[in-house]
Amino acid sequence: MDNGSQGRQTRLIELVVPGIGPVDRTEALEPPSVRRVSGDEGAGWYAAVESDESEPPAERQVYDWNRLTIGGAGRAMWLCLLPFLLINLVTWMQPGLPPRNRLSGALYDFGARLLGLSLTVMLVGVFGQAAMDQVVWQCGAAARSPCGARNPLVEAARDMGTGLGLTLAAVVPLLVGAVMAFSARDAKKEYRPVLKTVEFEAQRRFEDEDRLRAREPGTVRRPLEARGFWEYNWRAEGLAAQHLCTGLLTVAMLLIVPSFQYDTRRGGTTVGLVLFVLILVPAALVVADGPWFRQVAWHRRWPLDHQRTTVAVCLTVTACAMLYGALPDRDWRAARGESWMLPGMGEEANDVVIAQGLGVLLMIVACLVMCFRDLDRAKKMSLYGLLGPVVAVLACFIGWLYTAAFSLWAQGWLTPDGHAYATQLPRAVRVIAAAFPLVVALGGLAAGANALWKVWKRRQQATSAHPWEADEDRKHRREISWTEIAGRDGLDWYDQGLAALASLIVALVLTLYLANWAGDGTLQTNVHRTTADVLKQLTTFGALTLVALVAVALITVRAVVLRPETRRNTGIAWAFGVFWPRAAHPFAPAAWTVRTVLELVHRVEHLLDSDRRTRILLHAQSMGSVIAVAALWQIRAELRPRIALLTTGSPIRAVFGRHYPGYVTVESLAGLVHGDDPARLLGRWVNIHRETDLLAGPIGIPGVDEKWDDGVDPMDPDAERSHARTRAQPVFWPLERHNGYRRDPRIAEVRSTLLRTLAESGPPPSPAPLLPPPRRPAPGPAPAPGSPDGGASG
Repeated sequence: MDNGSQGRQTRLIELVVPGIGPVDRTEALEPPSVRRVSGDEGAGWYAAVESDESEPPAERQVYDWNRLTIGGAGRAMWLCLLPFLLINLVTWMQPGLPPRNRLSGALYDFGARLLGLSLTVMLVGVFGQAAMDQVVWQCGAAARSPCGARNPLVEAARDMGTGLGLTLAAVVPLLVGAVMAFSARDAKKEYRPVLKTVEFEAQRRFEDEDRLRAREPGTVRRPLEARGFWEYNWRAEGLAAQHLCTGLLTVAMLLIVPSFQYDTRRGGTTVGLVLFVLILVPAALVVADGPWFRQVAWHRRWPLDHQRTTVAVCLTVTACAMLYGALPDRDWRAARGESWMLPGMGEEANDVVIAQGLGVLLMIVACLVMCFRDLDRAKKMSLYGLLGPVVAVLACFIGWLYTAAFSLWAQGWLTPDGHAYATQLPRAVRVIAAAFPLVVALGGLAAGANALWKVWKRRQQATSAHPWEADEDRKHRREISWTEIAGRDGLDWYDQGLAALASLIVALVLTLYLANWAGDGTLQTNVHRTTADVLKQLTTFGALTLVALVAVALITVRAVVLRPETRRNTGIAWAFGVFWPRAAHPFAPAAWTVRTVLELVHRVEHLLDSDRRTRILLHAQSMGSVIAVAALWQIRAELRPRIALLTTGSPIRAVFGRHYPGYVTVESLAGLVHGDDPARLLGRWVNIHRETDLLAGPIGIPGVDEKWDDGVDPMDPDAERSHARTRAQPVFWPLERHNGYRRDPRIAEVRSTLLRTLAESGPPPSPAPLLPPPRRPAPGPAPAPGSPDGGASG
C-alpha cells in the first residue's frame, strides 16, 4: 500500500481484454508495429506506426482467455449435447426477475426446469427403447420376430428369459446416465478454481439486498451487480441430484409397467402396486423441486434438500423394480400377443411430448404477463420477451431429432438386409421423423421467400447514387448501404426466423399427431390408407434425412477434433452458448465466465489496492467487453472512479441486453456512468461501434457511444467522397464490420484522450504520515497533588 514514500506521479496501466478468435488475440498480445495505409486484405501498402509523444506513458497488460473457449479436441463431443446447452440458455432469457414478477418468474423457471427434466427422460428413454423394447421385447420373440437371427444381441435376447433380459437391458440406460453424470463436471474442475472474492454468507446478503431494493417503485433487479454472482450459483443447487433421480426413475418406470400390467390383468399384486406408488411419489417430488424450496425457512424439511439421501432412495427404488421385473413366473409370450411394443413405451414418449408442451405454454404465459406489465421495456427485448419459449421449442425438437436418429439406426441395425423394418417405434419418434423433412423443405422455402421480400422492401432504403459517381462507385455505395441495413436489422431478422421456425415445428408436430390418429382407422378407409401411406413415405424420407444429418454431425466433430483452426472457429459459438452457469440441466457445458470474470476482478482490485497512484484503462474488444462490464459490476464501487472503459464492437447491449433482459438491464449499464454518487461511477466510458457490425451496437447511454463509418477513409470519414477511390487508395476501402477495431488509426486518438483524462485526474492526496509512538513518555511538569493524574490521596 502507498505509505507516502512513493512519488506523486500517476501510474497508468492499460488492461487489454481481447475478443474471440486468433486474430484479435494475436494483435493484443503482439501489437503490430506497422499498419495498412492503402489497399485491402488481398494486397496493400503498410507503414510503420508512429508513436504519439503527447500520450502519457502507460504499462500494458493483456488478459489471454481465448483458450478457455477453444479447449481440447474432446470438447467437440459437447456438440452432441446441443439440446442441454440451449435449454440452459432458455433459463437466462427470462424477461423479468422476482420479486416484482414473483409468480410469473416462478412459472417461467418451473417451465424451463420441466423441459430440462424432459430432455433427461428422452436421453435415458431412447437407450431404454433400443435395448429393452427393440432388442429384448420385440426381437426376443423368436416365433414371430423378423429380426436378424445372426445378430449377437438378438441371439442373446432369445436365449434368456424376457424378465431377466429386460432387467439386464435396463443396465444400458443406467450406464449412459452414469457416464453423462460423470462428464458433467462443475466449472471449478473444468477451468480451475479461482480465489473467492466474497464469502457465501455475504453473497446471500447481497442477493437479498438486491431483491429488497427491487421492491421500490420504478426499480428492477440488478442480479449481476450482486458481488459473488459468478462464484455461488444457487440456481444449480440440487440440479445434479434431481436429474440423476429422473434418469433412475425413468428406468424404474420402464421396468415396472410391463410387469405390473401383466400381474394386474391376472389377479393383481400388492408388491407391484407398492413399487408403482414408490416410483410416482419421488417422481412428483423431483418435478416440483426447484430453487424456490431452498429459499424458505423450512428448506431443511424439503426431502430433496438432502441430495445424497434422495439419490440413494431413487437408486433403491430402481433396484427393487429390477428385481421385481426379473421374476421368472410370467408368461411373456401371451403378453407379447397383447402388445407388439414394450408396454408403457409409447405412453412414456407421448407423456414427454405433453410435458414439453406444458412447459413451453407456462413459459409463454409467464413472458406475456411480464411484458404486459412494462410494454416499453418489452419493445426493446428480442421478440417482445418471447425468445425463451422459441429457443425451448428448438431445443426440444433437436433432442427429438437425436432420439429419432438413434432409434431409426437401431431399427435398421436389427433388420436383416432386404427386409422391411423388423421393429416398431413409438408414435412420437415416427412423428418427428416425418416432420423433419417437412421442416427442412418448408423452412427453406419460407426463408428464401422472406429474404426476397426483405430485399424488395429495403430497396428504397439504399443510399441513392450521385450523378458524378461511376458504376463501380455506385455499386460500392450500395454494398455499404446494404451492409448497414443488415448490421442494423440482422439480429431482428435472426430472431424472427427462429420464431417462424419454432411455429412451423409446433404446427407440423400437431398436424402429424392428428394424421397418425386419423390413420388409425377413425375416419373412412380411403383416408386411412392415404394417410398411412403418406406418413410411411415421410417417415422413410425422414429416416434418410436424419442419417444424412448424423453423417454431417460426425464430419463436423471430426473436423473439430483434427483441425485446430476449425476448433478455434467453434470457440465463437462456444463463447456465446456457454456464457451462463448451469441453471436448467447439469449436462450443459460448464461456463467459462466463472473464471474469466473473477480473474479480471482480482486483477483490477489488486492493482488499485496495491498503489493509490494507479489509474486503469480497461480496453476490451467484442466478447472481452462483456467480461469487462461483468467484472466492473463486481468490483468494489469506490474503485470505479479510477477506471476508464474503452469498448469496441461490444455485444453487451445488442445481443445480451436483448436476449437476456432480466439480467443485463439498462439500469445496470447506466449505473456505471450515471448516478447520484460520483464516487461510485467510472471515470469515463467510450463505446465504439460500426453500423455494419452485426454483433455490436450502441449502449444507448448518453455520452458513451461513438459510431464509426465503415468502408470509408478512416482519416477523413466525414468527407462526402471518403468512400471513393483515390491515387493514395486506388481500391475501395474494405468493409471491416466486426473486425479491425484495434487496427483502425482512429482508435489511437480515443485511447490517448482516455489516458490523458486519467492522468489529469491525479492521484488522491497523500495521507499524513503516521509517526511512531515514543518508547517512553516525554518529561513534563509533575501533576498537582490531589488531581486525577496525581498519586493516591487517601
